[in-house]
Amino acid sequence: MHENWNNELPEWVEQPETTYTGYPITPVKFGLPKEIDSLCPECGKIIKALLYPEGGKVWIKKKCEEHGEFLDIFYGDEELYYKCEEFWFGDSRGVENPQIPNATKCPLQCGLCNMHLSCSALPIIDLTNRCNLSCPVCFANANATGYLYEPSYDDVVRMLDTLINQKPVPANRVQFSGGEPTLRPDFLKIVQKAKEMGFYYIQVNTNGIKMADLEFAQAAKEAGVHTLYLQFDGVNEDVYYKTRNLPLLEYKMKTIENCRKVGISIVFVPTVVKGFNDHQVGEIVKLAAKNVDIVSGIAFQPVSFVGRYSHSYRMERRYTMADLAFDIEKQTGYMKARRDWYPLACTAILSRFVGKIKGTTPFTVSTHPHCSQGTFFFVDKKTKEVKSVGEFIDMDRFLKKVAELSKRASTKTFDFVSNLDDWNELQDCFKPERAPSDMTFIDLLRTLDGYENTELRRTTEKGKEHGYPHFFAAGMHFMDSYNYSVERVMRCVIHYVDPKGRLYP
Repeated sequence: MHENWNNELPEWVEQPETTYTGYPITPVKFGLPKEIDSLCPECGKIIKALLYPEGGKVWIKKKCEEHGEFLDIFYGDEELYYKCEEFWFGDSRGVENPQIPNATKCPLQCGLCNMHLSCSALPIIDLTNRCNLSCPVCFANANATGYLYEPSYDDVVRMLDTLINQKPVPANRVQFSGGEPTLRPDFLKIVQKAKEMGFYYIQVNTNGIKMADLEFAQAAKEAGVHTLYLQFDGVNEDVYYKTRNLPLLEYKMKTIENCRKVGISIVFVPTVVKGFNDHQVGEIVKLAAKNVDIVSGIAFQPVSFVGRYSHSYRMERRYTMADLAFDIEKQTGYMKARRDWYPLACTAILSRFVGKIKGTTPFTVSTHPHCSQGTFFFVDKKTKEVKSVGEFIDMDRFLKKVAELSKRASTKTFDFVSNLDDWNELQDCFKPERAPSDMTFIDLLRTLDGYENTELRRTTEKGKEHGYPHFFAAGMHFMDSYNYSVERVMRCVIHYVDPKGRLYP
């Protein structure tokens, strides 16, 4: 049992006291057991829940006075749960101009509200609920709602305007989703408008069927699409028959080739259902490595349970971020789960450090430590061997050193020229003898720079020469009413935009 952080944050954490609008921030509670606010799966009321370790896993138990007790797996590995807490570096402060300025109870007054602690890292605009598939597994419940949702072009422009005016950091990144967003007749017009408005990163959540048409893929590139968030559940047709009711692999592979031809990067998006396709996690990672010139990453999405499900059914199908980490380890041999798996929130410290040196307010991914998690893989230019970043850099030491530097850095007091000892200590975390061929510490930093500078992305001419071939493998477990955590949703960075301009985590 780890209770040492329940009352005091680690010394390297920079924790603000209030949001930009002055609402007091309660830091993440560390250690187990701990009590959190959750929801009753039956009536939706806010109720208390207990997180506790047992049998090497972390469990969530809660009781509604009206509907009884509920038990579920919250996280699949106790040791990895604690590690993710160790590499959380504090909250952000939300936004300066929330749509709901006087909220008092999360999650009942969304919009974003004054209580929310993160900016919009990747806002999502659903362009339609129409789809050209009828999948038994569908996060958006497309084609099953009984009505058509399709905001007008003017509505979409207003939604984009809300995002671009978010302060202090504009939300100038967007994902167009659905349904199948490419079905809209004005899809390309919307993408072009977003580009004109200043959105530097435009992502499309798609099944890839229309992108398998080279002419359409070229038009999408010219309109402004940077990346496809490509539904990709496995590497053989058996999986697609189970998850999508159709053989779709041929479309997926054609889409990959088309994106390579026109210069659109791809993120594979597998919906993972335990017992259905979790055995293909490793093969998906291997396919990404083979296509590293065009595939920038994999965003695994363990299935969430919407509606009523028996305890036994959930125990059979529940798949957590820890399960994903160990499956990648076992099925590829590319990584060691407990060494290489980190919370996405650890990147916030890198953003803050760069922001302090530049004198800017940085865009940070300040998620909860048990939200999105993953690692980076690098593909050797000569041998094509795949190595995790933890194979050749001491990430624990590196991140904590950056956190230390960030706490004392400013444009006036810090620069690496006058702090060579600090630079040497950071560089000493890098182990060149274990790194991919001809890779230097500077190469690693240049590669990371491509995530901030869009001119250096892998599909650009500059980007092809700038960094080292790599991709990320990560997952985000979309919560359901059985494992819901208010502490986590307050820090959510994925926000849905509605036609009225409100944003919902």
